[in-house]
Order: sequence, then C-alpha cells, then structure tokens
Amino acid sequence: MKRYIEVVYDNSLSMNGSIGTRPKYEIARDLFEKEILPTIGFQGDHVVLRYFNGICAKSNSIAEVLPNNRAEMLARIKTLEHNQLTPLLYTIYDSIQACRTAVADEYLIFVLTDGDDTCTVEIKKLFDDASLKSFISICKVLLVQFAVESNISRNNLTSFTNYLGGQTIFLDSSDSTTAMRKKLKTALKVSGFNKKLPLDPCFTSLAGPDKNWEELHQIGFDFHQATLLFQKNLLTWEPDYNSTVNALDVAELKFLHALFFVSGLPEDLIKTMLKQLKKPYHYSYECIFWDFSVARWRYFVHQNEVQQLPNPEVQFQDLAKDQFQAVAEDRFDDQFLNTRVAEDYYEDLEYVVKTDSSNMIISYQLDVYQDTLKVKKSKKIKILRKDDIVVFRK
Repeated sequence: MKRYIEVVYDNSLSMNGSIGTRPKYEIARDLFEKEILPTIGFQGDHVVLRYFNGICAKSNSIAEVLPNNRAEMLARIKTLEHNQLTPLLYTIYDSIQACRTAVADEYLIFVLTDGDDTCTVEIKKLFDDASLKSFISICKVLLVQFAVESNISRNNLTSFTNYLGGQTIFLDSSDSTTAMRKKLKTALKVSGFNKKLPLDPCFTSLAGPDKNWEELHQIGFDFHQATLLFQKNLLTWEPDYNSTVNALDVAELKFLHALFFVSGLPEDLIKTMLKQLKKPYHYSYECIFWDFSVARWRYFVHQNEVQQLPNPEVQFQDLAKDQFQAVAEDRFDDQFLNTRVAEDYYEDLEYVVKTDSSNMIISYQLDVYQDTLKVKKSKKIKILRKDDIVVFRK
C-alpha cells in the first residue's frame, strides 16, 4: 500500500519555552523519535516534512521530501531551528493541497503544535473550496496539542481538527514524558497512522449492573448461542444460566453475537477478522468498524461540535521578550496617544498586556502637550501573577 504522509512540525519561537527543565522542542523530538518514527518509513511510504515559513499566506510553508530512512528523518528534525511565527492553518492548507496532487492509497497528515494559528484566519473561509472539502474527507489528520495552555487556543485547534474530520489530543505540560508517549501511542493507533495489529480493546472496564439470563434474553441474547461461542473458544467466559453476567462480559457477548449471528458473514471470514483483535473481545461497533476496502478493523474518530473563537492574545505567543515589549508599546500608543485630556491628566499609568501565563506591566511617564498624551517609556517593568488587579493612578 502506498501512503502519502505529511509531518507538519512546529518550528515557532514558542517551542523554545520550557516544560520543567527541558525545552519544549527537545521533548517534541523525543516523541517524534519514540512514537511517530516507528509508524512511518515503511515500504511504499512517501514522507514529507513541512514547517512554518512565518508568512501568513498560502503556498509559503516549506516542504522537504524525507528519505525513507528513520535515522535520517530524525537527524533532519534535529537540525530545525525554532524562530518563526505560527501560520498553522495556511501550512495545513498547503499539506492538503499537496495530498491532492499525490498518487497514493492513503493520505495522512500529522501535526504537532504548541499554540493557535497566529494569522487570525477564519477556518471556513480558508477551506471553503468545494473540491478541497471533498478531498478532506479522505485525508486522515492527527493534530497534537503540545503543552497548549490557553483554553481559547485549545478550543480553536479542536474546532479546526473537527472541521477537517480529524482527531486531536492534548499533551499537557503537567504530563510526564511517559504519559505523553502513552497518549500519543493510542492516538496514532486510533487515527490509522500506526498500522500495527491487533487493535487495543475499546475499554477495560464498564459500569452497570450485572444481568441475569432472563434479562439478557429480553435484549436478544440467547443462552445457547452464548454457549456455542464459548465452545468455539471465542467467548472468554463460560455461560452459567444460574449466574449473572457483569457489564464487561455482556459487551463481549454483544460484540461476538452480532458478528456470528447477525452479520451473515461466513465463519471462516469472521475468524480471520478476529485475528486482528485481542482477547477478551472488549470491543463495540461504536468504537471500531471493519473497512472492507483494506480488509482490516479501524477505530471510529468521534467529533464534537466546537466553534472557532477570536483569540487576540495569540499574537504574543511567538514573540521574544524584547519583541513582546515593543508590541505592547505599539498597542499603548494606538490606544492612548491621541486621547484628549481635560484639566486632569495621569502622571503615572500602568498598562497591562495579558498573555496566556502572566500579565506584563509597562510603566509610562505622561506629559500634557497640546491636549494629548505624550508618552515616555520608563525602564520599570513588572511581572504580575495572573488575575492580579491593576490600578490606574492619577
């Protein structure tokens, strides 16, 4: 099978931030090496590395075809510098357009980012082309939200992934590396990146009361059919008419019963299908489905309705400290420089610019000059805790 795979890597300035004592980009590289690399680079894979060029426009991301050699792929990732803004939506738009021109049996887009799009582009306006939207449905997208702290950014990245019919996961800054790897490993299986079989069970425990056989019969499960499944070495527990059945065992019975007695499929095919799953068969048809086009089980990717929200603070996520201060000054000037002043005026004014993690205050000395505020920046800079109250002083 030929697979066309785009790896969209976040090389923005914010990836230089830290989680604990380690830079974010260093942890991201570890995740790439330990979890992503083993799922790509197979015979027939065409892997493209795509990263930000810092320009808010289509067709401006940078794409490189990677050699189908995992060691060389990792070496290239390690040479990337993290010094750009985050034109995320335009970059993924470029990935989808590249998928459209590629000849493959399967199209996969993997995205790792630590923040929202900084170009303030609207999802629906960018992806409103009918032919593009029809192609999106055959592209599998997995977006990893890596240490994204802002709730608005999380919402918007989730909204974007849902619009593409893809899957998103959250790797929190409070997660250990082991926990991040576990989450990513599961997501790679669910999204279809990881082709390894058998699939993991849909659940390991289920809440609910035990049922007796009279109750099971009322919902369509025959005791003799259950016994037959056990005799075929499929049902992993032996039915006993005088004993109740717990919720997890009921789920296994429901899954196997539908496959053997409802589907109408030949028994030899069913046994072949079950080789791709693990015993006990704790699966459900709301969780997995059989894809006849490739003769394998796949997970459903469930979507939630999420709306994109305005995120004005995102413009600060990829700025260094000196750049952040300069932008803050520009915003101060735009808002206050031409404010008309009557008899009273401010001798000191502290202006707050909110970020995701803290509030930075820049103090100014103000003079009256022709009824306008003339701004002179002082050297005093304070860092406040989030939600601190700031008072304007006359």
